[in-house]
Amino acid sequence: MSALFKNPLAYLSTSFVLFLVALPLVSIGTTSGPRILLWLGLAALCVGGLIPPVQRLLFAPKPPPAAPSHD
Repeated sequence: MSALFKNPLAYLSTSFVLFLVALPLVSIGTTSGPRILLWLGLAALCVGGLIPPVQRLLFAPKPPPAAPSHD
């Protein structure tokens, strides 16, 4: 799981896919489908929304080294 958070393209793509999956699930779950689809869509929406902040808090990128000053 930590390998996912170290690759920015991987965690942002995962978050985006979860958002894309959540929209139709919530829509179908609220209109005509079983209620479990609504809850799965809401869970996907929450997880997709939490991935970027969790990555920034737990696996923050290292700051670049300071350039030596020439005095």
